[in-house]
Amino acid sequence: MSASLTRFDSRVEAATSLGIAALHAAQDAIGDTAARIRDAHQRLALAETRTAFELLRLRMVADRQRRVDDRLLDDISTQLEVLEDIATARDEAEQDLLDLLAEAEQQSSTAAASALAVPVVVRSR
Repeated sequence: MSASLTRFDSRVEAATSLGIAALHAAQDAIGDTAARIRDAHQRLALAETRTAFELLRLRMVADRQRRVDDRLLDDISTQLEVLEDIATARDEAEQDLLDLLAEAEQQSSTAAASALAVPVVVRSR
């Protein structure tokens, strides 16, 4: 089993009827909705990775064994700004994916409701 890329992997799999690895490996063999979900999921997974990396860099800057002075405080401030920008981009990517998933789930539930509808046949005598 592969590691989770985002906290929405199970919803992505349910919406596309494909595992994450199969979804990302698929090229033209998937529909437009699944392709849009795949692309949004890829953007979110990359944004999650970048956010984690920049958080690690912030920790490294803050953990340096050096005198607390203006230079250190400037370095921390700069890294906080970078982290804030990347977290904002991650949040936008997450919202894009959630919007696509909600759309796909709505389409799926509408299709399921239509499939369950029992046609009424009225025969005239």
